[in-house]
Amino acid sequence: MVQENDDSFTFGFRAVRDKAPKASGVYTIYTSRRWLYVGESEDIRQSLFEHLNEPSTCLARRGPLSFSFEIVALEQRIDRKNALVAALVPACNPAAPAR
Repeated sequence: MVQENDDSFTFGFRAVRDKAPKASGVYTIYTSRRWLYVGESEDIRQSLFEHLNEPSTCLARRGPLSFSFEIVALEQRIDRKNALVAALVPACNPAAPAR
């Protein structure tokens, strides 16, 4: 992944509970073949639980999913997310607004 943390985990309740921090940062959800979603949050664990509890149509129709994360300070979080979206072009992120 294009981030500092090279750890990857199976996207499920137990792994999110055990591995995802209650901290500010960015996270990715993906399959072995495609980047699906890049998000940013002040609580990575809570945001991942929200995706598990109410999966988007885009995430729900994919095969086995994995997640990874990077702890990022609040003031850098949105820029880091935008850089990852530009680099990875995830399938389930909303399209960038037209300028």
